[in-house]
Amino acid sequence: MALDPDLLNEAKIAEADLVEAEHAADVARAEFNRAVRRLHLAGASLREAAKALGLSHQRVHQIVEAAGGSRRWRKAAKTPRPGPCSFCGRTAEQVKALIAGPGVYICDRCIPVASQTIATGEPGGPPTAAIEPVAVEDMTEKCSFCGKRRHQVPGLAAAGSARICAECLQLCHEILAERLA
Repeated sequence: MALDPDLLNEAKIAEADLVEAEHAADVARAEFNRAVRRLHLAGASLREAAKALGLSHQRVHQIVEAAGGSRRWRKAAKTPRPGPCSFCGRTAEQVKALIAGPGVYICDRCIPVASQTIATGEPGGPPTAAIEPVAVEDMTEKCSFCGKRRHQVPGLAAAGSARICAECLQLCHEILAERLA
C-alpha cells in the first residue's frame, strides 16, 4: 500500500510544529525556574516564594536546586577548593572570582570574553586559551553548566571540553556583580 503524499506532508508539518512547541515549553520552563531561583536569591524564603506562586514548598525547593541552588549552598563553609578555570586554566588565586558549575569553572576574566565571542561569532582570548563560538548546527554540543543543547540557547562558547551558554553567562554576570559589589 502506497503512502498518501498529502497525509505524509501533513504528518511532517505536525511533527515540526510539535518539536517547536516542545522547544518553546523547555525555554519557558527554564525561564520560570531561573526567575524562581532569582526570587529566592533576592531574599525570599522558599516558603514565601511557594505561597506567593501557589506551589508547594517542596516544589519550589526542587526548582531552586535544579536551577543552580541557593546562596547558602554556594557559600558552604566546607566546600572543596575550586579547580582552575575550565576555559583559561587560571587558578582561584590568579583571578578575582571563579564561578563553579557541575565539575566546571569559569573565571571573571573569561566571562566577558565568552560573552563577546557569542555576540560577535568570532573567537576571543589569547591563542593559548581561545574561546570559540559553537555553531547552531552542532546540535549535540551542550552547556557544561546547565546542560542545555546548542539549539536550546541563543549562543554557546567553547574552550577545550568546557562549554557555556549565553543564559549561564548572564547568570555569571549577575553573580559577579553581586560578589564584586
